[in-house]
Formats: sequence, C-alpha cells, structure tokens
Amino acid sequence: MKSLYRNVICAIGGILPMTSSHLMAEGTEKREPLNVLFITIDDMNIWPGEFDGMAITPNIDSLANVATKFTNAHCVVPASNPSRTALFTGLRPETTGQYNNQGVFRDKRNNKTLITLPQYLQGIGYETASAGKVFHHPRGNGKEANPYSDPQSWDIQPKSLVGIKGVKIYQNEKGLGKWHNGEYKGYLGKLGVWGPVPYAKEESDEWKNAQFCVDYLQQDHDKPFFLACGIFAPHAPHIAPQRYFDMYPLDQIKLPETPDDDMNDVPQIAQTNFSTSFMKLIKEKGEWKKAVQGYLACMSFADDVLGSVLTALNNSKYKDNTIVVLLTDNGFQLGHKNRWEKYSLWRMATNVPLIIKYPGQSKGQVCQRAVSFLDIYPTILDMLKVEKPDFLEGHSIVDWLTDPDKPREIPAVITHEKGNVSVVLDNWNYIRYKDGSEELYDRSKDKFEYHNLAGELKYKELKNKLAKFIPVDN
Repeated sequence: MKSLYRNVICAIGGILPMTSSHLMAEGTEKREPLNVLFITIDDMNIWPGEFDGMAITPNIDSLANVATKFTNAHCVVPASNPSRTALFTGLRPETTGQYNNQGVFRDKRNNKTLITLPQYLQGIGYETASAGKVFHHPRGNGKEANPYSDPQSWDIQPKSLVGIKGVKIYQNEKGLGKWHNGEYKGYLGKLGVWGPVPYAKEESDEWKNAQFCVDYLQQDHDKPFFLACGIFAPHAPHIAPQRYFDMYPLDQIKLPETPDDDMNDVPQIAQTNFSTSFMKLIKEKGEWKKAVQGYLACMSFADDVLGSVLTALNNSKYKDNTIVVLLTDNGFQLGHKNRWEKYSLWRMATNVPLIIKYPGQSKGQVCQRAVSFLDIYPTILDMLKVEKPDFLEGHSIVDWLTDPDKPREIPAVITHEKGNVSVVLDNWNYIRYKDGSEELYDRSKDKFEYHNLAGELKYKELKNKLAKFIPVDN
C-alpha cells in the first residue's frame, strides 16, 4: 500500500499527460478541459421510466435519450456509506474496510491518505464543489463540516441539510410511525412512513441544494470544475408534496410480484434480515400500495429536482463542454424477497440507473454489459484524458460509451457485509455467502430471480468461472 500512496502523491502534483483513450465525440478534443456535472440520487432503484420502470421521470428519461444508458450497472455495496466510499475512492470494501453505514471511511485502516476522485481532480487543477448528500452525509449547518461529507474532497461545500419537512405528520409522540401504532421500533419504525406533506418543493433542502448547483452553473469559473449534486429523495421517509402523490392513484399502483414459493430455494443465511418483519407488517396493515405510492412519488420529486439542474446546465455556457454522470447509490426492494430497503445481493438492491453523457453526444445508446461503480473513477479520468493512478480497482468503461455492444468479460462484483459476494456477468448473477451457500440466477429468463439454479450440476463450470472474481479481504 505504501507504493500506492507514493504514486498518487506524485501524480497529483500537476497536470498529467494524456492517455491513449479514444472517446470519439466529434469536437471533444477542441473543448478541453472538460467539466463534470456529477449527480447522485439516494436509494433510487431501477424503476425510472426510461429503464422500463413504473415511475414518471421525464428528466431522467430525457437525459437518457441523449446519453449512454447502462441497464446492467451495479453498486459495489448495497448500502449508502460503503457504496459512495467505493465509488469515490475506486476501492472495494475489502480494501478500505468500509462494509456498512457505520463510521467515517477515513478512520479505518490506512484510509486517511486515500485520494478520492474529487481530490484527484483538485490535484490536476479542477475546482470541486458539492451540495447535498454526495458522500454519506451532507456538510450540515455547523461551523465545521460533517466528517461524513469528506470535506477535504471539496473546495466549495455550502452549508446544507437534506429532505423535506413534514415527517412528524406521520409519527406519534415517540417519533414512531402512526400507521403501525408504534409497534415497530428502530430506524424503519421511525422513518418507514409515507404520505403527502403540505409544503412546496421549493421549501425542501433538496431544492435548495439543487439551487446552489443552478447558481454555480450560471457563474464564471477560472478553472474547470467537478460539480456534485446530491439528491436525497427517494430515501426514507417517503414524503413529498401532494402533486407527486397525485401522479400515482392508489387504484393504479402495481405491487411487485412475490410468488409464494419464491424463498423456498434461497439459502438459510439469506432467508430473512432486519426488514423482513417490517415488510410483513406492511402487508398485515394493508399499507403496501400506500408504501409503493410513497416511493414512486419521491422518485418523481427527485426527478423534478434533477430537472432544475439539467435545465441550468443546458442554459449555461458550459453546456457543450461538460460531462454529465447520473447514478443512484443503491437499489431498493419494496417487497421483493420479503425485503424492504436495500441490503441484499439480489437485482432490486444492487442494479441501479447509470447514465453518462459526453460532450457532443446527441443520440441515446443502451449498454447491457455489467458495469460497476468501481468503473466510474477511471472512466471519468479517461474522458478527461488524464493519466489514471495505478491503485484503482475498477476498469474504465469509456469504450462502451461509443460501442455499447462491445463484449466485456469483466463482471460487476458486489459485497454485502464481509464475506457475502455477488458476481454479475451479462445475465448471470452468482451469489456466494460466507457460509459457502450459493445462488445462481439467469436474468435473461428469470428477471426477478425467482429460480435458484446453483444446485444444478450443469452450471458447475459457470459457477467456478464466476467464483474466480470473488475478492479476498485485505
């Protein structure tokens, strides 16, 4: 690891030489240095309309229509803190030790000297700015920035919070959900609520954070910039202004399919988690449609916030020399496999929207190859045509921006808690748990992973091939 840090420190000393990367966007060479608008949305699964989902997301859809849409993109960890840590450090949790939401990644092992993507860009002359939840928390309103926001990654980080007020409307005097009469405790007992609130979108912290980005895009900048906008919705609580709920009448809500025998072939270790009992309560109390409605309403609310930033970019002088990256930190289950929230190695928890637009691109493309958030760091550096540091554990997907059908033998590898790993390659999802039990799904025939094929002898060779990609804890 010492050589890793030494190489990085040397690399960020100044402008780096060009790489041999060949992103063939007409006129791109004349528009350098390029800017980056990086948008991350919290807990949004694969349901945007352009991803064949049921959510009404016109702004995401419009961006996808002029960009490259990755339909088989996956987070590195299906939880916010480790997902974002992996994304911005380019390192797996097996390397950083950041497996869950607890703790600041800088405080683990030798992580204080890790160079995040925005820090790397600072080192080559970029100004970095962020608003909202980009790392695990926003900056906050205190005198000192919240360490979870990784303040050293940002030149500019305005005071900010996240969310929209009104959650107390749906909580009792103890701060627990009224719909379950306070029966459920803990995080989900408090924030697992849904419903409209009597506040305008402009009153939300989401809108205020977006407006910082809108204002930033209207200003003159002496340096190229990396501007990150973090949108908290549709993270719980699932509350939003009434107009977003009106978009989804309850009698038109389609619930996820959950076959009665779905869990019969799932290993014991994965039969339940902390949210299983919460999902059971949702069904028993007749709240399932309302819960799904709340999630969809928040997706549309997030899309509306996003729209203000994209409009500002399109109306700015940076329109033609800015890379746009849109992704969400992890997926979300709404009854799938008896789960609520993320925290599993199944598709609905790990498969996320990823859209990348390069300057000069005007036609949408679809890439179905498996890609990982680990690939974002090297991809952005390739798009900027700067040398990549040698510590990155992902692989650039810049070639798939112009040739989305190009074969790719590198899988997306997802870790959920130490020792539990999923390997996604093309349509296959191979899962191996820390006790050695397995799952294997062919998503070309089984989109929602109802039939575990791991026990069938004919797939032994395939499992062995995929198992070779399972990482070892450092």
